[in-house]
Amino acid sequence: MGVSRSFRSAWMTVVAVAVVLSVLLAACSGGGNAGSQSAGTQSGAGGGTGTGSTPAATSTPAASTPAPSEEPAPQFDTFEHITMFAPAGKVPQDLDLINQTISEYIKDKLNADFQLNIIEWGGWRDTINLKIASNEEFDIVWTANWDNFASRVQQGAFLPLNDLIDKYAPDAKAVIPPALLEGGVFPDGYNYGLPVNKEIGSQRGVLLRKDLLDKYNLDPKSIKKLEDLEAFFEVIKNNEPDVVPFYTQKDSVTANSILDVKNFIELHTFAVLRREADDYKVILKYEDPLFLEGLKLQRKWFEAGYVNKDAATITDFSGGIKAGKAFSFAEWLKPGKDAEVSASSDFDWVQVELTTPFISTSDTLGSMMSISRTSSDPERAMRFLNMLYHDEYLLNLLVFGIEGQHYVKVEGKDNIIKLPDGLTPQTSGYNLGTAYMFGNQFLDYLWENEDPQKWEKFKAFNESAEASRVLGFIFNTEPVKNEIAAFNNVKDQYGPGLLSGSLDPEQYLPEFISKVKAIGGDKIVAEVQKQLDEWLTARGKN
Repeated sequence: MGVSRSFRSAWMTVVAVAVVLSVLLAACSGGGNAGSQSAGTQSGAGGGTGTGSTPAATSTPAASTPAPSEEPAPQFDTFEHITMFAPAGKVPQDLDLINQTISEYIKDKLNADFQLNIIEWGGWRDTINLKIASNEEFDIVWTANWDNFASRVQQGAFLPLNDLIDKYAPDAKAVIPPALLEGGVFPDGYNYGLPVNKEIGSQRGVLLRKDLLDKYNLDPKSIKKLEDLEAFFEVIKNNEPDVVPFYTQKDSVTANSILDVKNFIELHTFAVLRREADDYKVILKYEDPLFLEGLKLQRKWFEAGYVNKDAATITDFSGGIKAGKAFSFAEWLKPGKDAEVSASSDFDWVQVELTTPFISTSDTLGSMMSISRTSSDPERAMRFLNMLYHDEYLLNLLVFGIEGQHYVKVEGKDNIIKLPDGLTPQTSGYNLGTAYMFGNQFLDYLWENEDPQKWEKFKAFNESAEASRVLGFIFNTEPVKNEIAAFNNVKDQYGPGLLSGSLDPEQYLPEFISKVKAIGGDKIVAEVQKQLDEWLTARGKN
């Protein structure tokens, strides 16, 4: 079944606009992780694709039979095969069974079946880039601002969603906070991703292993700033030789990944505003003393033996966490993040917040589903996505698997679940650990170790978050695309070493800044300032 002629014609007009636009790209530090590096959500293991395999004796337990859904049954002339791509730490063994169960559930509702394809994190970016470049036909793909979203929009890889949302996703639109949709509008006026309904703002801090905190009587409530961690690190270094006090990955899971969120509003990688200022002066982040302070702290920790020696080159970050190598690591936080990670690993974790909740433009693009330009039926794809915002059974089937097989409900608690006896997160046939990627999180079941008030705390978290004074500004990189390409090469050369602490910032930061300026760093900052001034003027703020 093809896309309607009128829809395709409208789309080609949009592509002509979209290909000359670009937006906020992934940050050199802080933005590349977005909470995806935790043991419960991402694995750096080798990249592979697949649909999993299902043991022949496996069948859907009777407990998974859903109550009748109120979803209307539109009339469709043809049967459709809806395909979705998403990343995870590994391809679940029971993925085929989940796809079969979802297909049976939606057949009478959408006259379609469904196939979720999981790609392991290590190969995610390259695999999706190849599928887009080869014009492979598929319907839905998970995406985020730090995952090449802007460049893929620029390539015309995704369809504009405004009309599709209005027509076929009323339930999603009714529950998604307006800031999430409005903050994700591109300069051409279109949304290219349907946001997951979850926490709006971002907050940075650390996760610490609870067993080691208890073992050495360490009180995480005493941690108010990053430097307070040093006493903890010293205890771990002296008593746990096989555990890294502050587990670090390249340029994304570092001290600066916390401090940059506290100190700056990122407009494009290194072009930033000071968060505590009240003006709109764009500066080169690398020249700011606050950035250097973060580098010095990470370097100090590296030299003290608090940081893993392979921090600048490590690829399997989550594998190290799962193996018990880490006492702590930097993480994007939200209410109950520690319990989420604990549920997907062999260790319990405790979170410590080190920044206040903040809503930036990139936060509104933090977890979305996009529809591919190659989708054979974008309308039906959007109808399926809409179901994930109101159909509690379907959403939890996709997120947690089949009741009685992959989880059981705690007696007397309809929305509290636990693993069946004898199963662990590692031995379960379906344990994605990526609930933040799908639909309306406020309908998700809670693991029994999670706070029963989690969703109420999410709402309070959202309400307490400070909105960026430039929320909604998206930088068009087209005028400086050559300079940005050159910068990325320089960043790859210096970023991992400087931000992980492997390189001495006193020696190498000036060299890095000099090379950034040589490739046109000041020109990039000036272009960001120009576009920001125009954006402010259009909104009566300048």
